[in-house]
Amino acid sequence: MKIGFIAPLEITAVNGGVRTQALQTAFELGKLGVKVEFISPWQTSFDVDLVHVFVAGPSTIGILNRCSELGIKTVLSPVFFSNRTAKIINLSLRIEGLLAKIGSGIRSDFGIKSEACKLADIILPNTSAEAELIINGFGVNPTKISIIPNGVETRFADSNPDLFIEKYGLKDFVLFVGQSSAPRKNLIKLMEASPNINSNIVVIGSLYNDDYGNWCKRLAKKAGNVTFIDTLEHDSELLSSAYAACHTFILPSFFETPGIAAMEAALAGANIAITNKGGTNDYFGELVDYLNPKSSDSIAKAVNQSLQKKKSKELKKVILDNFSWNIIAEKTLTVYKKIDQL
Repeated sequence: MKIGFIAPLEITAVNGGVRTQALQTAFELGKLGVKVEFISPWQTSFDVDLVHVFVAGPSTIGILNRCSELGIKTVLSPVFFSNRTAKIINLSLRIEGLLAKIGSGIRSDFGIKSEACKLADIILPNTSAEAELIINGFGVNPTKISIIPNGVETRFADSNPDLFIEKYGLKDFVLFVGQSSAPRKNLIKLMEASPNINSNIVVIGSLYNDDYGNWCKRLAKKAGNVTFIDTLEHDSELLSSAYAACHTFILPSFFETPGIAAMEAALAGANIAITNKGGTNDYFGELVDYLNPKSSDSIAKAVNQSLQKKKSKELKKVILDNFSWNIIAEKTLTVYKKIDQL
């Protein structure tokens, strides 16, 4: 079987979850005998059995349309979530449809993502919450939905804390890893909460020299317990060592589906304090401390509760047993075989 992988160009600039998801899925599919071709926008043709598109959006809807015209089957990982309810999304789309009838050429982000989902033959949301929004918000037939979780590299289970401790002299701290300047990651609320967190806090992720980044730095300086470290490469030994050296990993994002970095940290043995938005419960169940991302008090409370607990061996086992990339690839291949029979 030969699969074409297509993703937005912007993943080359931001080494985030979508890039990791596509690359790790492709790598593990290769072990299962599937040939993956990464299709670039410069190609005028491609010979594949089906196309797997990552991200429902303006930069991918064109290829979904083209594949539909050519009769090429498509699988879509929409990478979609919103804190708006399915009811509100559905209402917005109905209003957009009415405006279109009287000549409005404006298309909303919801409208584009909805059309992308309807063009795809099979949709692979990462969480049950994402699936619910697509079904009830976009009005997509549930039979087109197969939930495929995000995965994690098992190498993080062997992380060693020594390198980080030797370099920075910090141990059993609170760790944040991510795109610090991305408002969705909500670092600013963590900085607001930092004076009330009973631990040193390490932030790995470069901040932009803009209003948001500078405000985060001012809050951190005032708190006095925050250490900033520039973005580390995903395969950096220092990154995996940081996961192992920390006590609690924190993701205060406005939503996560589910936050690959949190799974990496959990494999390294860290406790997790994480947003309650975006379907994180599908992955972490009752083994983590959840927080309300809009409340700095809630963030501080969740982190402090986590700090009072021993590191969780049970969570590490759950992640390893259920969310390794080889398991995710096997589930994805099952869907490919199903679509091949449509």
